[in-house]
Amino acid sequence: MIIDCAYYKDGHRADEGAVPLEEAAARCSEGGFVWLGLFEPGEEELAQVQNVFGLHELAVEDAQNIHLRPKIETYEGDVRLVILRTARYDDHAEEVEFGNIAVFVAPTFVITVRRGSPSRLSEARQRLEQRPELLAAGSSSALWAILDEVVDDYAPVVTGLERDIDEIEATVFSGAVAPTERIYSLRNEATGFYRAVHPLLAVITSSRSRRRSPPSVICSARCCRPTWR
Repeated sequence: MIIDCAYYKDGHRADEGAVPLEEAAARCSEGGFVWLGLFEPGEEELAQVQNVFGLHELAVEDAQNIHLRPKIETYEGDVRLVILRTARYDDHAEEVEFGNIAVFVAPTFVITVRRGSPSRLSEARQRLEQRPELLAAGSSSALWAILDEVVDDYAPVVTGLERDIDEIEATVFSGAVAPTERIYSLRNEATGFYRAVHPLLAVITSSRSRRRSPPSVICSARCCRPTWR
């Protein structure tokens, strides 16, 4: 499903509503860039996007898979595929919910394929549209806005895991029966979150080496190192 499709030039959004795919692809030759946001698209819809924007078949296939770790791949035509692992802490269930965002980045477009509920990118887009000086930097500004959103969403997860660990420690040291099942579950959640966070540092470093990135986002990304035990 297409959530939004916008064309940006000189630091501003050109239209208020979503732009049709074919029109958006045609505008790629006029300077600026297109940001297309998709949520859990079907094979037919993704195939249409592939044809319109000329995406590599292997990259599209990779974007349809669920990945446990972030990564970055480069394809022909100066197109990068950035895989991000999103996370949200469910207070009611006391567990971490994971999702995926595949980001196709080229000089003339950014295409996001989001799977799972964590990390809505509408807020990242709105914040970026309010900063024309960053938008004017081109498609790389959208990538860093997405990274900033994903990293910001990690903070409540860290807080939730820390709270769960403290509660288990209090139970164990009180002399009560150790909650073995909960300890095992929490260990799996912490491991899954570590796999989502730690490789992201390499993705950020690789992206920085290719293009200049907004310093405010780089600063936020450095805070993604987990501090819990």
